[in-house]
Amino acid sequence: MTSPADLAQLLAAVPGVVLRSSDELYPGRGAGLPVLEIQNAHGRAVLALQGAHLLSFVPQGGRDLLWLSPLAKFNPGKAIRGGIPLCLPWFGGHPDKSRGLPAHGFARTSDWQLESAEVLADGRHQLVLGLKDTLLTREMWPHHFHFRFAITVGSELTVMLEAEHQGHVPVEFTAAMHSYFAVPNVAECVIEGLAGCEQINTLGGITRLHNEGDVVIRDVHDSVYLDVPAVQIIRTPSGQTRIDSDTRSAIVWNPGTNALKGGDIGPAYTGFVCVERGDAFDNAITLKPGEVYRANMTISG
Repeated sequence: MTSPADLAQLLAAVPGVVLRSSDELYPGRGAGLPVLEIQNAHGRAVLALQGAHLLSFVPQGGRDLLWLSPLAKFNPGKAIRGGIPLCLPWFGGHPDKSRGLPAHGFARTSDWQLESAEVLADGRHQLVLGLKDTLLTREMWPHHFHFRFAITVGSELTVMLEAEHQGHVPVEFTAAMHSYFAVPNVAECVIEGLAGCEQINTLGGITRLHNEGDVVIRDVHDSVYLDVPAVQIIRTPSGQTRIDSDTRSAIVWNPGTNALKGGDIGPAYTGFVCVERGDAFDNAITLKPGEVYRANMTISG
């Protein structure tokens, strides 16, 4: 992780970005992790250095578009429930189940470095975090890499995920920006922009379907939609959230009443829906040595 002294030096020239402990913003939730609070005339965001994990985004005068579980814990090496976790270099379970590797890769629980931070001419902030391979990551994924995650905080939130393959052999790569979006009641939201897509329902095995229309959440929902349009819109009785991305997959998830059995969501499951953009399942990428994968996403109210 970037040392406190290096962080202080980097941020001294960037007004509106403050290094805090998660305990200051979310007291009593675990051992605590360093987070960056970013605020300007256009909006506010909170970003954990562990996982390059966005926890909150509030456009000026608006509501938080992201959902963070009231039961979320902030502990080193443990995934945080909510916000936008980064799932890479594999999405879901690792293909070799015998190895016992963590679901959704290692990036979301790794310590990322703050590589740059600046105030743009229009008053927005742009930050870039990076993650490079280590002995530990190469035990799980035997390749040299440089991952980067750039966020731009304004009236919209724009992010870019980049994976540079620095190894010597082609490698299969999957990724998702596992976005948890806040909704008043998941049972009353409608997700537009997935009609006509192939749907892979992962509940109780793998079932392939043709999705005919808008997506609504009846109870437990866990499906991957392939070759999706750029834009999805989450509509609720009180407003909407727009997701715009150049990735090819969308994963829609909510645990439904299964969340009541324990874990770090509980009855709060009614307050979010995951509409995750990325490239997974049939949309997996094969990266050749020297190739760079890029995925862009913008969210707005």
